[in-house]
Amino acid sequence: MASSPTLARPTQLELRLADVGRFAVFVDMGGVRWEGRTARLRVLQVTEGGFRAGAEAFWGGWRHEVIDCQARTIAHTGFGSIRAGGREGPVTGDLRPAAPLPAGSTDEAVAKVVCDGWRPFAQVPVAGSIEEAVRIGRPLIETGAEP
Repeated sequence: MASSPTLARPTQLELRLADVGRFAVFVDMGGVRWEGRTARLRVLQVTEGGFRAGAEAFWGGWRHEVIDCQARTIAHTGFGSIRAGGREGPVTGDLRPAAPLPAGSTDEAVAKVVCDGWRPFAQVPVAGSIEEAVRIGRPLIETGAEP
């Protein structure tokens, strides 16, 4: 009975900060799924404080990605918004063809974390929830944190 889906404990997120720029970008390390040297994952993009689209406030959203660690390519597979308070929208968008990781980009930072075990921002704690990632990430966007 303890293994039934309704009684299973929810998994805590393991959100590791990979990059700070326009967004604070966290890799969901606990959600990475491997097929050989190809990783399927999602990346949390936290927006700056006060971000609104229309009349609604947003915390950011999940980017869904496929990274080929050997070929050093990334394919974007969709995006799902996260409204303030944590309500998640549906994942939308089509699979884009794999493209080379642009040097110095957020995508390259994410790939280095996932593929190479890079740990930038070592002083920043791993977030266990979306809300915690928002609390950690927003001040870093304002100050322009560097790894």
